[in-house]
Order: sequence, then C-alpha cells, then structure tokens
Amino acid sequence: MRLKTKFSLFASLLITMVLAATGLLFMTVEKQHLIKETRENQIALVKSLAGVGREALLRNYDLFLIDYIKIIKKGNKAVTYALFVDNENRILAHSNSQLLRQIVKDTIGIKAQSSQGLLIQSYQRVSEEPHQEIIDIALPVFLGKQRKGTARIGFSKTVLEEIIEGTLHETRRRVLGVALGVLIFGLWGAFILAATMTRPIKVLVKGAELIGQGKLDTKIRVDRKDELGWLAGEFNQMAERLKKLDQMKKDFLSGVTHDLRSPLAAIESYVNEMLEGGVEEFAKTGIEDLNTIKNNTIRLSRFINDLLDAAKIEGGRMEIEPRLIDLSSLVTEVTTIFMPKAEEEKIDLRVELPIGLPKVFADGDRIGQVLTNLISNGIKFTPPGGAVSISAEKMMENPEFVLVKVSDTGVGISPEDLDSIFDKFHQGKDVFEYIYRNDRLPEDMDKALDKFHHIREVREKVKKGKGTGFGLFIVKSIVELHGGKIWAKSKLGEGATFIFTLPVKSGKIKT
Repeated sequence: MRLKTKFSLFASLLITMVLAATGLLFMTVEKQHLIKETRENQIALVKSLAGVGREALLRNYDLFLIDYIKIIKKGNKAVTYALFVDNENRILAHSNSQLLRQIVKDTIGIKAQSSQGLLIQSYQRVSEEPHQEIIDIALPVFLGKQRKGTARIGFSKTVLEEIIEGTLHETRRRVLGVALGVLIFGLWGAFILAATMTRPIKVLVKGAELIGQGKLDTKIRVDRKDELGWLAGEFNQMAERLKKLDQMKKDFLSGVTHDLRSPLAAIESYVNEMLEGGVEEFAKTGIEDLNTIKNNTIRLSRFINDLLDAAKIEGGRMEIEPRLIDLSSLVTEVTTIFMPKAEEEKIDLRVELPIGLPKVFADGDRIGQVLTNLISNGIKFTPPGGAVSISAEKMMENPEFVLVKVSDTGVGISPEDLDSIFDKFHQGKDVFEYIYRNDRLPEDMDKALDKFHHIREVREKVKKGKGTGFGLFIVKSIVELHGGKIWAKSKLGEGATFIFTLPVKSGKIKT
C-alpha cells in the first residue's frame, strides 16, 4: 500500500474517531443539560402556580386559580395533574374538577403538606393503565409566617423522557449533518495534505534512484521550510559528499596505481639491466643500481605501512608507547634526514627551537612519523628558493602542552580544502586553478605574475603523483592518540603552517 493511501486512510480514521468522540461527548453533555433545564422549568412552573395560589388566597378568588391550573395542564403535555390544597389539605383547585373540595389522604400528598420547602417525590401511579412513574413537585405557600396551602404538579416521567429524546434526536440530526460536512472536508484536506507531503518524498526517491545509478550530480529541489525541506537539504549534502568521496576514491586508485607501479617498474627495469649486462656491467653501475632499487623498495614499504596504519586506525588497533622524550633531539634527527633533499631542491630547511624546551610524553617513532610527513609535504609543495621551518614552544595558555609548527613558503591551501585536508583519501585541489577560477588576483599585476610563476614551479614538482591521501589522516590520528590537536593555517600563494600539540604529562594520553 502506498504511503499516500496509508496517510489518507489514517487521517480519515483519525478524523472519524475524533468526530465520533466529540459527537458522543456533545450528546452526553446536551442530554444532561436538557435534563437540568427540564427540571428547572418544572420547578419554575410550580413556583408560578404557588404565586397564583397566593394571590387567589389573598383575594379569595378560587376561580382564577382553577383557570390557571387548566392553562398549565393544557400547555404542558408532560403535566399529569396540577392542584392547590389549603392548610387543611382540602383541594381548592385541581386539573380534575371532580376532585374539588376533597381531602388529600394519600402518602405523597401528606408528605407534601408537611414539607416546609420545595419537595420532589417520585412514585408509580397504579390507578391507571398502563402504570406510569410520576414526578411530584410540591411547594408550600405562606401568608406572612402562616402556611395557607401547597401547590403541587405531577409530571409524567415517560413523557418527559420522550420530550428530551425528541429534542436530542433533532440535535443529533443536526450534529450528524455538521459532522458529515466536516468529515467530507477533512477527508478532502487529508488527501490534499497527503499529496503535498508525498510529492517531495517522491522527488527524494527519484533522486535516490539516480544516485544509485551513479549520477552523483543529482540535486533535489524541495522549496519547503519544514522537516522535508531539511531532509532535501541533507540529501543534497549527502550527494555532494558522495561525489567528493567518489572522486577521492578515483584519486586514491590513481595514487595507489602510481605508487605501486612506478617503484615496481623501476626495480624490474634495473634488475633486468643488471642481469643482461653481466658481471662487467654490474661492476660499473651495480652499486648505483642497487641503491636505486633500495630507494624504490623503501618507497614501497612506506606506502604499504601507510595502508596498514590507516587500517589500524580505522579498526581502533593502532597502539602507541609513550614515554618522556627530548623533542629537540627528535626534530633535529628527522630534519637531518631531509637535509640532502632540501639542498637538492634549493630549499632552506631550518630548525627554530628555544633553549629549555620541556620534554614531551609521546611515542618517539610515531611523532617522528608525523614530523616526517609534514616536512616531506613542506618540501614537496615549496618551489626552489623557498623555506621550510620547524619550531616549537610551550603553550602560554595551557602549559601542559607543547606547540609544534611546521611552516613552508609554498603555494598554500585553498579555502575549500582547509577544513578537509585531514580526511582520509583527501587530496588538495590545484591551487593555481583555484586562484584563476575565483579571480583572486592581487591589484599589483607584477605580484600576480610572480604568484602564478611560484605556483607553476610547485605544479611541476608534484605533477608526477598526487599520493594516496592517507598521510595527513594518519598524522591527525597519531596526534589525537597522544591527546593533542592538529590544525592548519594558510594564505594562498604564501605558504601553509601545520600546528599540533603534544602533552608534557602522561595524564593527557588517550587510552
């Protein structure tokens, strides 16, 4: 069953139940109101008879009282009898003229005569067929402080119930008419509402189908400000993330292919050359060729280690063995390894560490891995003549941490990449194209040309391979395992700075 049909049926059932409950409650209240109003009218009629009786006694004019009782009997079909008795219980006026001047001796009459206020009694009248229940209402009449008589009216309970039921029947008929109109309008409204709600859902379903078919450029347009509008917005963001993830996957596969194929092809080429050249050729170039093979195997090993580290991080299995280490010695050791590369690239690699830098509580091998990655990236994205610097200082606002910075004078990081460079598989966009696309040119055209030339030099350096996008993801994970944080700052064309913190006490390590 379709959602639109389900919603319409549910709304229809809900409206019907609400109308039924409301109607039942209204009829119950209406019935109680009618019963109360009928009783008030009965009492008012008896009081009116008592008032007329008082006037008749004052004027000694019984005929007027008899005529009024006839009017009461004729004007109210629920009235079975009406009478007025004097203080001696003698009937002065009665709806049945044959009972005039008789003495009332029945139990109901005696109780009415002895009451000092309004008295309501019920009894079965068995003198007539069929038997009927009578509601007798009596009210004494006083002249001054002396009781002069009693006004009584008997009402047929059966007739009263018929009158009430007739009134309720008419009310019920009107209520049903209104309820039917409301139900029809409600069903129509429920159908319209269901259609309004399911229309954007259909759009979302169609969008999901298109994305499932690989059309990741699909955008959903739902002009609503409610939850469905929010859902459409989240759907579009999801599609955008899927598109980026798909591109990251392609870049990752491209990087993996390059990082595997290039060193393997180099190793195969040099091995074949050594085998074909024989002993004499090996004596000439063998050592150099073996060093080349070794460098390529190191490159392969580093790549495989990155994959393994990423898998460990994803599985929560990466472990660190922290201890107090001399950060200055570690930075110097790692920097020394990159000095030949920096000199070859004509890059000024310098260390700026203060004297008395406190020791940090960290895993030396893992922090060395962090420094290696950041320094390697700095050299990679800095053109000849640039500089890469490593500095550290104790945090003033939080002395329990040491702040480490790795800065370069390379092309920088585009704003759209700055928040996601630490994501897995992420690879930065071409900054040259970003500046060109966004028209971010300085006012001075000479500076603009220098910046573009600066960026082109870096593009030439990194065009042979983008990498796999695991490096900064692993770096961030290692820093966070130590209880620290890492972030980046950058200005296009002027370089980037990576900043991370390390604890000086063991209590800051994550467990």
